[in-house]
Amino acid sequence: MNVDRVLGLGAALLAVPVLLASWRYEVGTYRVPGAGFWPFYVALAMVGLGAILMARPAPAASSGEPGASRWRPFAIAVGTLVFYVVGLESLGYLVATAILLFVQLRWVEDRSWRGSLTIAAVSSAVSLVVFRTLLKVPLPVGLLPLPKGW
Repeated sequence: MNVDRVLGLGAALLAVPVLLASWRYEVGTYRVPGAGFWPFYVALAMVGLGAILMARPAPAASSGEPGASRWRPFAIAVGTLVFYVVGLESLGYLVATAILLFVQLRWVEDRSWRGSLTIAAVSSAVSLVVFRTLLKVPLPVGLLPLPKGW
């Protein structure tokens, strides 16, 4: 049994008690969500994704270099998350998120410079608009002055 199947089974088994518990808290509807709304649908997604992992065919042998280590990208990913937590308040949401996404895309996922910059800039700007204007979540402003009402 390969790792994907074990992880898929584990995710599905962990999600079942969450499904049952959240059902007892009343799920509600999308217009009037109950206390169990989000846990129920997250657990349902875990069961579905776990089933997909268990059902898909075993992946072919790694196409990377023989002996290539994923420790460097992992260290970069962890380092950028630590940077994000430490720098969020002083840099602000927009700048810290753009830096996090750029570094993750460029050096962890090995995307092009142009693609990484574009995706990081657009994603951080769109998420800022969604969180601040639509969801009314107060986010740190930091370095960049934003217009009043943001």
